[in-house]
Amino acid sequence: MKVIDCKGLLCPKPLIETRKAIKNASAGDSIRVELDNDTSCKNVLQFLKDNGIDAKQMDERGLLIVDFTVPSNFTSVTKAEDYCEIPTQVQANSGYIIILDSNVMGDGDDALGEILMKGFLNTIPELDMLPSEIICYNGGVKLAQIGADTAQALLKINSLGVKISVCGTCVDFFGIKNMLAVGEISNMLYIAGKLASGTKTVRP
Repeated sequence: MKVIDCKGLLCPKPLIETRKAIKNASAGDSIRVELDNDTSCKNVLQFLKDNGIDAKQMDERGLLIVDFTVPSNFTSVTKAEDYCEIPTQVQANSGYIIILDSNVMGDGDDALGEILMKGFLNTIPELDMLPSEIICYNGGVKLAQIGADTAQALLKINSLGVKISVCGTCVDFFGIKNMLAVGEISNMLYIAGKLASGTKTVRP
């Protein structure tokens, strides 16, 4: 049985990963999708049902599990994004970039800094002018890690059309390259170019 780990992911990511797994599988293969978000679980079940796939859903101590068998000649008749409430894009290309070089906000107590950073990221979608991009490097890449509360906030920001870039050297250093919920891997040449471009940058 192939297991698709969608813990910490928000819609439409679990649906996209599920559809990808089905397309890469053979008829008769068993697939298990693991989630920790009730809404995403319901959307996956509905997606499978609408595409003629019978699935079994289980709840194991808070872990939501969806098991199903891949049918022959699968052709998705619906888009994954059709099942998710994606907020309307709001002036994403506003001409400034947010730089996140730490997983905490401010100096002092790290526990407080984590709370402040989570609040900051959750507030960004409410701004009248969204950034064109968020660049994460050093400890900032941890904000995009699967399972982090901040990863969900970054996914929401990304769904609004804001590009999320993460430093490749940094994710390799922390060993989380395959544990990112969101973000495009970039390099120092790209980051340096952005910082030197004259574009307004904001560091919380």
